Amino acid sequence: MRFLRTPEIPPPGVEVINCNSIVSMKKFLLLLLSGAIFGACSDKKAHPALVTDVVMPPESWVFAPGDGVTVSAEGFEPDDEIMLEIYWEEGAEGFAPNGFAKGVRGIVTLRTAASVTFLAPGHYPASTTRVLLFRRGHLMPLGKIRVADGVPKAAALYGISDSDTDKTVIDRIDLSTGGVTPIETLGAGRGITCAVGLPGSGWICGVYSGSMVGFDLTMNYYNDFGYRSCLLAGQITDSSVGLISHDAGRLRLTTQTMTRTSSPAQVSWPVPDEVVHTLAVQPFVRVGSDLLLAQRNADGTCAPVVLRVSGGAGSGEAVEADAMVPFWTAVPSAADPDKMVQAGGYAVSKEGITRLRLFNTAGDGTFGETLAEVPGTVLSVTEYAPDKNTLEIYLLCEALGGRHIHVYDALKKTQRTLPGEFGCSRIVAAK
Repeated sequence: MRFLRTPEIPPPGVEVINCNSIVSMKKFLLLLLSGAIFGACSDKKAHPALVTDVVMPPESWVFAPGDGVTVSAEGFEPDDEIMLEIYWEEGAEGFAPNGFAKGVRGIVTLRTAASVTFLAPGHYPASTTRVLLFRRGHLMPLGKIRVADGVPKAAALYGISDSDTDKTVIDRIDLSTGGVTPIETLGAGRGITCAVGLPGSGWICGVYSGSMVGFDLTMNYYNDFGYRSCLLAGQITDSSVGLISHDAGRLRLTTQTMTRTSSPAQVSWPVPDEVVHTLAVQPFVRVGSDLLLAQRNADGTCAPVVLRVSGGAGSGEAVEADAMVPFWTAVPSAADPDKMVQAGGYAVSKEGITRLRLFNTAGDGTFGETLAEVPGTVLSVTEYAPDKNTLEIYLLCEALGGRHIHVYDALKKTQRTLPGEFGCSRIVAAK
């Protein structure tokens, strides 16, 4: 069983007008244009320019996604916004040729009375982008810019580490060689725990200081989406993140989709406070209609925690362990061995050995088969499944003061270890 894959979508943090809105906007603009034409003779100042003396970057410049773009003019106001119309002539994976995206809100980083700076858009093929000034319901074209290809190309493994200076470092880790490439250093007060990579979205999402946060891998842009009082995050579908919060003796699941469509209704479970306080801060895993979490008890044991979306919650078999992290995999169906179905499990560490153990969510909550065994104590687990023929489970483990990344191929049932040692404290596969 695999999560349903949804079409490629614009990234979170930007506003995309739906088809009906676009039609309405076109009608609105048409009415404005008609009014301007018919009223020109009687009142030429009915629709004055919002700004004057506009200076755009040279047409020969090609901006990379995330580059700062500065437009100069006289008369900018503090609440001015930038809207983008993005047109591309060559398609890319998931995009049709001669495509476009309208109603994209630009990410403004600096405003003055004489200029506005915004980030060149990502997540689209190489484009010609029309820039518009938006002010209290009025639009004014400012000019055009050229933007390089910003469609996520290939998945990669990302390491996230916290420095002694209260900064968070994000590195790209080559899936084959283990080579590390620095991506971004987030300043003080910014970070990502419970990191979740949504396939094809170009984002790493997670939780920091109780808020849902995310890092745009295409535009190198960090965003705080709000959604306060969050404890944990996890992947619900290929296009949605689940956020678990705690309030009044209940755990609550809120689903945040990466589109403007409505999120599913909130689900909650009565869970004692003493259990909530023992939950491990790591991404939960969805397996069918179950969410797999883990708790670390004061007696030195760890135990699975299962939250059923259909209702009900409970703890599984407690075992002596130094760490326990949930994962998902695929196993042959009991009814049809030629068919693979989704299954859940936990990476369980004890005395310097980590075992990937299946977990029986539908039965009595006990552990089953051990799939693989690797050296070290597990710190983080992430899955990489780009197609039906690939399912790899990556484990970041610590042993003898060093950290290594071990890879278990769930379909071939083979193991390997990436070359070198790593300084990160958590890993996530993302594209």
